[in-house]
Amino acid sequence: MSTTSAGIGAITIVTAVVGGVAIAGTAASAAFAGANQLSTGPTSTTSEVAGVTGLNLSVDAADVRVEFYDGEEARLESESDDLDGWRLYRDGDELKVRSPDRGWSWFLPDWFQDAETVTLLLPESLSGVDAEFDVQAGALRIDGEFDDLDATVNAGALKVEGSARTVDAQVNAGRADVVLADVREAEFTVAAGRLTADLSAVPREVSLDVSAGELTLTVPDDVYSIRRDVSAGDLNSDLQESTSSENRIDASVSAGTANLRVGD
Repeated sequence: MSTTSAGIGAITIVTAVVGGVAIAGTAASAAFAGANQLSTGPTSTTSEVAGVTGLNLSVDAADVRVEFYDGEEARLESESDDLDGWRLYRDGDELKVRSPDRGWSWFLPDWFQDAETVTLLLPESLSGVDAEFDVQAGALRIDGEFDDLDATVNAGALKVEGSARTVDAQVNAGRADVVLADVREAEFTVAAGRLTADLSAVPREVSLDVSAGELTLTVPDDVYSIRRDVSAGDLNSDLQESTSSENRIDASVSAGTANLRVGD
């Protein structure tokens, strides 16, 4: 298959997926309006966290920050609007946050001007838990320490800083910027859009999959065993290589570009 054909195919798939999700989101907003939501008015809400071992947060058309603080409860705060439609709740040993689905259109260039700004404050006792983040649209900024970190961007932007033992980041559209310490295993997937990842510790195992868009991975100056599977697109590497290295990077590029860079 030619590079042009592969690129057209990837773009067609992404366009179909984005269109389908947007239609589904509009239907879902009508179906779930008023269900399981906070009452209109309050600008903050809390949840106890005793026994919590995981965090699950989904953002749709909002600007959300996740930070840790010296407190005993998880706290969700709005800087300007009320929290009508937002949910902060326990589901077994998992703490969940859901933003309201109001049927926003991703295809309007000015949609983000009306996005809510919300902050999730987590007590330091939750530092090091597993976390799953999902950005449907909007922006999500995270600063903290996690064990297993899983992040998906379907549209919008994600920025993560802190540390994690493992990280799995996927960008289907939009952008993700990941800056993490202590990562041992990492998996990065780009179907469209852009992902940049800066790991300050030498990872033992990294998997890269780029089907469209661009991925840039920066790792410490060390020796790596790089296994390449490039059917179209480009894989550029500045890393030292040796097949005997225990630091393995598996890179698959079917369209788009993957860059492997040496950090400071």
